[in-house]
Amino acid sequence: MPTIRRVDRQGRIALPRHWRSKSLKEAKEVIVVEQDESLLIRPRRRADITRYFDSIEVDVNPKAFGDYALLKRELLKERREPRDT
Repeated sequence: MPTIRRVDRQGRIALPRHWRSKSLKEAKEVIVVEQDESLLIRPRRRADITRYFDSIEVDVNPKAFGDYALLKRELLKERREPRDT
């Protein structure tokens, strides 16, 4: 349902409490995206990267994970070698 809000001299708008509690929840920051002639306001939330843990398997020496430079070399070497298809 459309709602008219005033914009103050500094370009701020106040979001009603029920919008904040429903849509923003615990978010303290928002992302404002300009789309054509509209502004889209979304809550800024931390990305949950734990779903990517253990999602990639590579065949490199486990000791390489302790040394970033060695790991990078191992991964690039793996990428350059032709794969069996």
